[in-house]
Amino acid sequence: MSDYRHTVVLRCVDGLLRDALANWIASLPGYLVAGAAATGDGLLRLCTLRSPDTAVVELRSAAPEELEFVGELRAVRCEPHIVGLHRALDARSLAFLHHAGVHRLVSTRFGVAGLRDALTEADQGWRPVVPGHGLSARELEILALICAGCSAAEIAAELGISPHTVTNHKRRIFAKLDVQSRTQATAEVGRLGMRLPGQTRRPNGEAPRNLTKRERDILDSIARGESVRQTAQALGIAIKTVQSEQRQLFSKLSARNRPQALTNARGYGLVDSN
Repeated sequence: MSDYRHTVVLRCVDGLLRDALANWIASLPGYLVAGAAATGDGLLRLCTLRSPDTAVVELRSAAPEELEFVGELRAVRCEPHIVGLHRALDARSLAFLHHAGVHRLVSTRFGVAGLRDALTEADQGWRPVVPGHGLSARELEILALICAGCSAAEIAAELGISPHTVTNHKRRIFAKLDVQSRTQATAEVGRLGMRLPGQTRRPNGEAPRNLTKRERDILDSIARGESVRQTAQALGIAIKTVQSEQRQLFSKLSARNRPQALTNARGYGLVDSN
């Protein structure tokens, strides 16, 4: 029996709807949601990194910028099947979007049945994607462990590979994500709404309710991928003050470093996914 799963990425501006769609698609047998972005740029990045079979895109109009975005999506290397979701666009707008390259247009007014049909249609017409420059299965495993706050030595022990091999993989991951640090990598994963292997949606325990304003500011800085020095500069405080304050933040989030703190905070809903 084949273990193939049809890979889907999506773009939706509204965070609640984005999460609901992603979770619903992921619950369908044979489907894998690789990421859910809030922006067109984020969706294009996901297509580069994950080579999806299908891209589900919320379309609010047939304005020139939307038509241009559809054209950019058609041009990505993996050539995903494009399913456009709309509330109630007129026939002229739908014709423009179809001509621009949207394979199937689905109105959200009639519930999920239309989207299910569109996904089935895309799956039946599936073809192997052209190998690109996305993240490999091993790189996705390592990225998930980076986001969990694991060191190179811990990742090596977990995966049964050498720390040197982990370092080489990490270098390639950072290049593909266009980041320079583990914190930046974790922030980019959140911005793109990427779903990684073994990654839970919510950490254990209750969400902390007593973050101070300073801790909140530090958490927001971490979510931007900033270093301790950059946080200190942004808040106009000493590096030692940041280090002291973030120790308290880490304790409340059951984390030991910035990547893990950000991942746990995201799971608790304390920072936006995108």
